[in-house]
Amino acid sequence: MTDRPKTASDRTTKLTRRQRQVLAALHRLHARHGYAPTLRELADELELASPSTVLVHVRALERAGLIERRAGQPRTARLTQA
Repeated sequence: MTDRPKTASDRTTKLTRRQRQVLAALHRLHARHGYAPTLRELADELELASPSTVLVHVRALERAGLIERRAGQPRTARLTQA
């Protein structure tokens, strides 16, 4: 049995403020361009200096089951359905 929340709203309530901002930026950029942003584009959108900071938050979103990515491949972040 897993402790992972069952619905998207359950999962998003467990996120930090910055993780919610990263998720919103992912939604926004994907809607604007029609494809997933790079870590650099996310960092620019959030006015963060380092893509590695964004990566920490993106990995947390993956662990929460809110996004999926293919390791080592850019622009593969996909928002999951609850």
